[in-house]
Amino acid sequence: MRYTKEFKLECIRKHKSGEQIDDPSGCKHSTFHDMVVRWARIYDSLGEVGLEHKKPKRSWKDKMDMIQRIIDGESIQGVALSNGIQCTLLSKWYKIYQESGIDGLKLVRRGRPPKMKKKPKSSNESKTKEELEKELEYLRVENEYLKKLNALVQKRKDRQPKKK
Repeated sequence: MRYTKEFKLECIRKHKSGEQIDDPSGCKHSTFHDMVVRWARIYDSLGEVGLEHKKPKRSWKDKMDMIQRIIDGESIQGVALSNGIQCTLLSKWYKIYQESGIDGLKLVRRGRPPKMKKKPKSSNESKTKEELEKELEYLRVENEYLKKLNALVQKRKDRQPKKK
């Protein structure tokens, strides 16, 4: 479930002042409480920008800086919280780095490829008169061939005895 920035800020305010936070329907108390604590940590490190849904895309250099902090001994959770991202996302980047190196982090497109665009039909305007006449002659010959082939197939079918 997605929560608005205003709702998150209200929950953080109540959490810091020690007030009771009403759990949204369909969410366990412990799960929601952990989420509010995470929001509070992100808010403390990044401010309101960290609570927004549309965060700016990270460059491969930013990803590499975070991974270097993990290599230097910081926890994945600590690095993720200080940058306002999910631990699972940072773990995914770290795994990609271990498997493919820096080149894996530089790849932009992942997941399902976009649908292929239809090619525009070629127009007859670009063909010369001679090319059009040649194409017409070829199509006439092809049509005659197919008619004769169809007649031969039909003649064979007529010769075969009919099954009862």
